[in-house]
This record gives sequence, structure tokens and C-alpha cells, in this order.
Amino acid sequence: MKLSTLSVALLTSVISFSAGADLTQQRATYQKIGELLSISQSEPTRNLAKILLAQIKDYPLYPYAQYQLLNADKDNLSLSDIEAYQQANPTLPFANRLKKEWVRSLQEKQDWQTILANGANLPLDMGSQCILVQAKANSLPNSQDKTNEKTSEKSPALTPKLPQEDLTVLWLTGSSLPSQCDALLNQWHEQGGLTPELARQRAVMAFEQGNGTLLSHLQNQLKDEKNQRWVADLRALLASPQKLTDEDNRFYIDIIPNKPLEKRVLLAIFPAYVKTLTEEQVKDPTKYFEKFETWAKSFELTPSQVNDWKKLYLAQFFDSENAEFKAWRDQQLPTLKDEKLTERRIRMAIREKTATADWLNLLSESTRQKDEWQYWLAKNSDAEKSKQILTALSKTRGFYGMLAAYELGQPYKPTMETLRESTTEGQNPLAKVEQEFAAPLARIAELRALNNTASMYSEWKTLMDAASFEQKLRLAQYAEKQGWYDLSVEATIQAKAWDYVSLRLPNAYPDLFDLHLNGKKIHRTFAMAIARQESAWRPNVVSSANARGLMQLLPATAKLTATRAQLPYNNESQLFEPFNNIMLGTAHLQELQNKYGDNRILIAAAYNAGAERVDKWLAKANNRLSMAEFVASIPFFETRGYVQNVLTYDSYYQILQAQPQQLFSKEESDRLY
Repeated sequence: MKLSTLSVALLTSVISFSAGADLTQQRATYQKIGELLSISQSEPTRNLAKILLAQIKDYPLYPYAQYQLLNADKDNLSLSDIEAYQQANPTLPFANRLKKEWVRSLQEKQDWQTILANGANLPLDMGSQCILVQAKANSLPNSQDKTNEKTSEKSPALTPKLPQEDLTVLWLTGSSLPSQCDALLNQWHEQGGLTPELARQRAVMAFEQGNGTLLSHLQNQLKDEKNQRWVADLRALLASPQKLTDEDNRFYIDIIPNKPLEKRVLLAIFPAYVKTLTEEQVKDPTKYFEKFETWAKSFELTPSQVNDWKKLYLAQFFDSENAEFKAWRDQQLPTLKDEKLTERRIRMAIREKTATADWLNLLSESTRQKDEWQYWLAKNSDAEKSKQILTALSKTRGFYGMLAAYELGQPYKPTMETLRESTTEGQNPLAKVEQEFAAPLARIAELRALNNTASMYSEWKTLMDAASFEQKLRLAQYAEKQGWYDLSVEATIQAKAWDYVSLRLPNAYPDLFDLHLNGKKIHRTFAMAIARQESAWRPNVVSSANARGLMQLLPATAKLTATRAQLPYNNESQLFEPFNNIMLGTAHLQELQNKYGDNRILIAAAYNAGAERVDKWLAKANNRLSMAEFVASIPFFETRGYVQNVLTYDSYYQILQAQPQQLFSKEESDRLY
């Protein structure tokens, strides 16, 4: 298609707008500008976009459309054009991005003089600084052309005058460098600046960061076979830590030399290597550690480093039933004084119903002050001291504050701060913050309407960074009134406003919960507590496990639940819609309620970790544990915290929604687990 024909086609597809176009029309124009520039960035297309841009000057996302047009025309921009845009839009999260794109376009054109002329005002990111160094290199008086033998293309050869030290500093990172640095580093490599030692140093840094992609890149970049093999074996070790004891790998522990780089490799891989060990493989866990002590001696590790290894080893076999290992473990813990291992030992004692006092006393004073350990200290104290601890604990926020109140037979009344409706001067503080932040709030509203989630959250973060504590609270209040429940929660997190419980737990989607809980035995406060814990009310969030939406449903779980409950479900994108997500999430909760009865502890644990795991934990507990003992001994850190948070949030929602307070049901508190 010819350019003129394209212009005509685009022109005829544009809706004609009046000067007083409403928000819907402006939104359509904004979207059309983005559509045009995504198809073509030719001069006729840019001119067309400029005409449309002039029609939406009072539209909230006008600066976004401006950015798109400027970026499309970056080859013709000057730095002053870009800085004028930045000055006009200083709070936009992408205001600095335009300058980076401009510098990159200059690199592509090899316009080194313009880059150097503006060097002092260039962005400080790594990519832009690489381009600046490249510009300096290519502007040296005695640079000369050098032909690349592989491509027959000419590239400026770097002279000895180039600062090798600066390029070495740039090179030595375990992270992947931006692509803007590739040309500079390739020239440096051709000049001979990249020595085998520097290549190995960076390979080890990448190894320490677990950056297998960079290791692969380095292996391909190296020219000599010896170093290629060295990096290849390093990659293999990263992928399979067991190769530490594989004699075919040059990092085989019995032949690896005690040199600085090799020592770093050993220290970096040891944690992963230990996690591959099994009791079947080790046989005698107590004696097996002697082998590691031999390694440590060969590599001259410090006592602190040996202790770090011992902690890793103990953690791997912590639950071993080997009697000798158990005795050795308990002998080592008081010497190591590792808080995490000690806490794990306390949980083991709780699960096994053995004494906890000595292990509690092994904790540092600060760790002992945690609500959880205060509760268990109360259990180890006489009646008077126990009541004193529980009374103080019952005034705190959280699961153990709630549990303390329950055991004392008292209502749970945690501290809940509220916002004043007006200031002493009679001003409406909410109206004031709306006025102060009118422009960004309008942009956020439009981004939300357009489902541009990434930009919306970026705008909200920028807003939070600029707001005071009081303003953050008012913005949380404003967001809740708009139905932006996720942003309301995020504002309280940024403000660390833990006492403002009503803002932290907004009354989100109440009509949808009432609709989908109709006829179910799940209380609304419990279902909302699950959703709040799962997603913090972010409807579009996706977890690393691919759980989706408000109640974080896995597509497979959603499909199975929909089939069983005879509910409509076609594809996983439906899970981003609050209606569908709450429909299926509450249906799944009811399935778990059918299995576990009125026991939110088991329902919440199964919702998070799966019913099969919960059944295994119950089988292992074998009807010996109290409610508190079972919760404390849930083996997964995430699930343990999840259960505690959900039950706490449920109690908060009961208070906020003026529901009868039920801290624990009889099925939760009276049964043995």
C-alpha cells in the first residue's frame, strides 16, 4: 500500500469530533492516536495524529498521547524538546523514558557528536551511559576503521586511549547488561580488552546470581576452547548442583583448586547442593557432615562460613528420625543460635507435644517479643504470669491477639484508628486531597477505564511517593469511594497505616459476595478475608503459579469447580472479572466447607495448600493437637501465615460490618487435630 493511500484509509476511519467532545469521544480519539502510531510512524501519520491530539487537550491522558507522538518523531527531536515535555509533566512515571529512547535513536544513527554535545544531560541509566562511552570512543582523533572478518563490515576500532578501567567496571556484573551496551562491548572485545580472566570473573558473578542466560551468552562469546569449556561446566553445575561430586565436571570437588574464583563457585553452589541430598543417599547424617568439614578445611573457610554450611545441612535433615542425628541437631542449635532453626525446633516440640521452654529461652529477646512466642511463653508460665501475658497480647492486632482474647473469654477489640471527617479549620480533607491531586487521579481513572493496569499502578506509586502520611490515608479513602479497592489497600501499605483497619480492609464487592454466597454455608466476612489475603483486591493479578484474580484461582481448579457446581466457565480470562472470580471462588470454598465443616482453619489451609496436604498434616497430627498447636505446627511458612491472616481478617470484617463476633467456632476450638 502506498503511503498516500494509507493516509486516506486512516483518515476515513477517524470519527469526526466536535470541539466539545465528551469523555467517551475523547477516549475514542486517544485510542485512535495509539492505533495509528502503532501501524505507522511516517510523517503523514504523525501529522494526522497531531490533528487528533489537538482535539483532546483537556483529556486526562493527553500527556500520554503527547508522549506517543513525540516518541514516534524522536529522530527529529532535540533534547530541549524532550526536556520541555518533562518539565510540563514532571510527575509522569515515564517522563524520563523519552530521553532514553532519543539517545538510543542517536546511537542507531551513529550521531556521536549530538550525544557528546548533550552528554552532561543524558540519563544516568546503564544503557545511556554505555552509549555515551561509545560516542567518546568513536570520536577519538586516532580512531581508525577496522574490518570485521566474519561480516566484512567496518566498525571503529578502539585505541589504547580508551579507559580500560571504566570498561572493566562496566563489564564486571552478574546481571545482563542492556542491549545498548552490546556494540561498545563488542568493539572492546575486538580490541583485546576482554581478557580470559575478566570473562571468568563475570561468569562467576553470573553464577552467584543464578543468571544462566548470561552464562550461556558468555560461553558463546568466548573464542578460546579452554574458557568455553570452563563456562560450560559452570553452566552445567548451576543447572545440576549434584555435578559438584561428578568427576566429569571441572568443578568436581576433589579436583577443583583452592583459588579465589573456584572458592566463590563452591560457596555459591553449596546451598543448592545440600538441598539435593536425601537420607537414602546420606545414610548417616551425623557422620556425613564430616566430609563437608574436610572440604571447608581444603578451601580455608572461616568458622563463620562453616557454621553457615552447618545451618544449611541441619535445615535439610531437620525432621530426620535418625536418633543420632536428632541428638546432634539439638546439641548444635544452642551453639549456632540461628533464630529460624530455633523457631523451627519450637514448632517441632509443639507438634510432638514435648517441652518448649528451653527452646523459647534460646531465642533472642527481640524474637521472643513476637506475638506468637509471647503466647507460647504464656503457656509455659504460672497462672498469674500467663494471664498477664495474655491480657497484654489481647490488645494487639493479629491472630495471637485474637487467640489470647478468646482464651480469656473476652471480646476482641484491636486498635482501629479512623479518619476525621474535617480538620479543625472546618476543611474537608478528602475534598482537599482530591483538588491537590486532581490531574493524576483523573489519569488513574482513565487508565483504569482502559484496563491499562501497569500504567495505572505506576501512576499510583508515583502519587504515593509524593504524598504525605495524611495524604496517603485520604487517597486510600478516595480510592475506596471510587471502588478502587486494590489502590486503597496499596495506599495503606505504602503509608504503613496498620492501625487504620477500615482502610486496609475495604468493604469490596459486597453485592457480588452476597449474590454468590446465597444458599451457601460460607460467611461473607470469611470469603472477603480469603480474597483480601489472596490478592489484596487486585482483580488482574496473576501469581507465579498462574493463580488468577481476586480469589486467586488456578485455571484447573476453576474448571473443575465450575463443572462440579454446574457454573459457566469457558476460559481463564474470565477469572479476571470480579463476578466470575467470586462466583467460582465462593463455590470452591463451599466445596471445602462440605469436606471440613465449619472449620475455617482447615478450609483456609486447603484453599492455600490443597486439601491433600491438609489431610496429610491431619493424619500426621493423629488427633493429638489442640487448635493452637495445629496452627503453630503447619509446616509451610506461607500457609501458616495465610491461615492466621485469614482468620484475623475475618474477625476484623466482623467488627467493620457490625456482625456478631465469632472468633472461633466450636468445630475449630473443641476438636483435636
